[in-house]
Amino acid sequence: MRVLVTGATGFLGGVVARELAASGFEVWGVGRDAVRGQALSADGVRFVPLDLREGTGLRGLIAEADAVVHSAARSTLWGRWADFYADNVEVSAAVARACAGAGVRLVYISTPSVYNATGQTRNISESTPVGPAYFPHFDSLYAHSKYLAELEVQAAHPEATLLRPRGIYGPGDTSILPRLAQALRAGRLPRLDSGGEVHTELTHVRNVSHAVALAITRPAPGLYNITDGVTIPIWATLDRLADALGVPRPTRQANPRVLEAVARVLEAVYALHPRRPEPPLTASGVRLLTRGMTLDLTRARERLGYRPVIHPDQGLEEAIAEVAERAAAHA
Repeated sequence: MRVLVTGATGFLGGVVARELAASGFEVWGVGRDAVRGQALSADGVRFVPLDLREGTGLRGLIAEADAVVHSAARSTLWGRWADFYADNVEVSAAVARACAGAGVRLVYISTPSVYNATGQTRNISESTPVGPAYFPHFDSLYAHSKYLAELEVQAAHPEATLLRPRGIYGPGDTSILPRLAQALRAGRLPRLDSGGEVHTELTHVRNVSHAVALAITRPAPGLYNITDGVTIPIWATLDRLADALGVPRPTRQANPRVLEAVARVLEAVYALHPRRPEPPLTASGVRLLTRGMTLDLTRARERLGYRPVIHPDQGLEEAIAEVAERAAAHA
C-alpha cells in the first residue's frame, strides 16, 4: 500500500512517515526541507521536494497513492491571516479535492484548538458544536484556519478521516516542551496556577502516528479526538521540567486574567508592525497554561480501535530528558 505523507519534513509528518515505512508501507514524503528529506530517504521514505502552496505535481502524486496523510500545516499561535488561510485552508482543500477525484483515502490532521472558545474544558466530544455560529470569535488565527480547513475537507471528501490530536509532544518536538524550557531557563515564566493546579491532556507523537495507521487500515469517516488518554497536571509537569533543566521552578505569581489582557495589548501593538513579529507573550499562550482540556476518546476507541501505545508517564519522562540533554549540549 502506497501512502503519501505531506509535511514529512516536519515533526509529526516525519514520525508518521518513518513509522509507516517501518511497518511495511511504501511511503512517499512531501516537504520543502531538502536536508531533512535526505534523512527521510535514509529511513526508507521516498522524499519528494514540493511546495504545497504552488501545488505543482501534487495532483499527480496523489493519483499514484492509495492513501494520503495530510499533516502539513502552519502551526503557530502568531502570524498573518493570509498565510494561515493559504497554508491551512487552501492547501487542505486542494489535497481533499485531489484525493476525492482520484478515489484515494485521506487522513487529515486537525486540532482540538477548535474547541478552545466553546467554554467547555472537560471530556469534550466530537459532537460539541464549534464555529462562529456558536461563539463570537476563535481562540487564535490557527484555530480559525483549521476549522475552515475541516469544513473544506469534509465538503470535498466526505469519506475522509479527521484526527484532532491534543498537544503533540515527543522526540523531535520543537514547539511545546522546548519553548517552555527556553522560558524557564530565561526565568521569564511566572506561575499562573493561583487558582489551583491546571489539568490537561497531551498526545505523544507516536500515539498520533498509531491513530493515523489505524485510520489508513480501518477506514472510518468523520472526526476523532486523539490524546494519551491520561490527564496530567500542567504546573507539576513544569516543575519536573525545571528540575531536569537544573533551573529554579517558577514561583513569581501573576494573575492569569491580567497577563492575558497584557498579552492582548502586546498583540495589538505588534500587529501594527509591517513585519508582524511574534510578541513575547500571546493570549493564546497564556490560555494554554491556565485552561486545561480533556477530550472524550469514545469514538476513537470504538470506531478506530484506538488505544495509546505510549503512556504519558513514559512519554513525558523521555521527552523531558531529551529537552534537558539538548539544553545542556547548547549551554
